[in-house]
Amino acid sequence: MWTCPKCERALKNPNQWHYCEKVNIETLFEGKNPELVYIFDYLLSEIIDWANIAVSATPNCIVFVHRQTFLIVRPMKKELDIKFYSDYFNDVSPILKSIAVFGKYKIIFAFPIWKTLHHK
Repeated sequence: MWTCPKCERALKNPNQWHYCEKVNIETLFEGKNPELVYIFDYLLSEIIDWANIAVSATPNCIVFVHRQTFLIVRPMKKELDIKFYSDYFNDVSPILKSIAVFGKYKIIFAFPIWKTLHHK
């Protein structure tokens, strides 16, 4: 992993092309449903202690990296668009769809996280 000295994003290769500006994750939630922050914080708390994970933001999404990007979270107005990249095809619930992309599978989740978090 290489960390860009300007924006502090973790990247796979030195001098790799990327959006090179610091983006505060909180700004991605401005004007969005406040419940999304709670849901994102729950997701983050489950992942942040994994070994060698870097979390950074672009103007549109939050990116989780371990050697390469494996999870992208994009705050929408009323929901979180969550994409997970895997070496394996998976179409078991709560997966909405699994699409082959450049030798990997882009897994798109659709699950009632709203109810799951509120009914614990």
